[in-house]
Amino acid sequence: MSAPILRLDHIIIRSATPEKTLAELSERGGMPIHVPVQPTSGLLSGIARGGDIDVEVVALGEPPISPVGYGFGFTAPEGFDDAVRGLRAAGIATSPAPWAQAEDRRWRAAQMHGLLPDPFPAPTTTRDPGLVDRISESIGGVLVRIPAVARAATRRAGSSMVVLTEYGFDAEAVRARANPGSNVAAVRVGTAGHHAAWEALDLGGRVPLHLDDAATGLTEVVLDGSGDSFAIGSVMFHFQAGI
Repeated sequence: MSAPILRLDHIIIRSATPEKTLAELSERGGMPIHVPVQPTSGLLSGIARGGDIDVEVVALGEPPISPVGYGFGFTAPEGFDDAVRGLRAAGIATSPAPWAQAEDRRWRAAQMHGLLPDPFPAPTTTRDPGLVDRISESIGGVLVRIPAVARAATRRAGSSMVVLTEYGFDAEAVRARANPGSNVAAVRVGTAGHHAAWEALDLGGRVPLHLDDAATGLTEVVLDGSGDSFAIGSVMFHFQAGI
């Protein structure tokens, strides 16, 4: 089985002050906030719109001194369950994916290990999905709705997160509630020794990912348009007209 086609859906910045970070993305990057910061399954999360890509800012675990490029979220145009099966067959370990909900948004996300160092600690496997996954997802869906358990699950956040997400709502319609803002036109991924694993993926999305094995995590975002470059902690944002 060949690796599934994955499309970049969102990038993730981890911050001790997510409201402040979101405001800076909006003011300096021209990215409207379409989901304000709110508690979600044991963490705080808010989202800015960068055209077809969301920029999610999260607070979880021991807060970093300054914002860091934490990770990447993908969707699978050909189906979530088939994508999980294809990833595991290709040697990419993934976790069970319990459903979570915040207000009118419902989604599930499978953690993907082996792509970045020190990933979010979740039990993962390369076994073909089966009964154990279904039981874990069912139990997990109950547990993440219990605040104390959810907080415990996210207390140690690791240094990175790569997820495959399935939305149980019209994500494009929610995204369209905000103006498009500055379009995310390209993203640099610091693969940190995991270049071969990334190369094995079929990243057939609309936003090119530039792989850099000498760096770690989300390091650079290119925005379509004109403006002054700026940094959000460890992540550099550049404008480039006419992309």
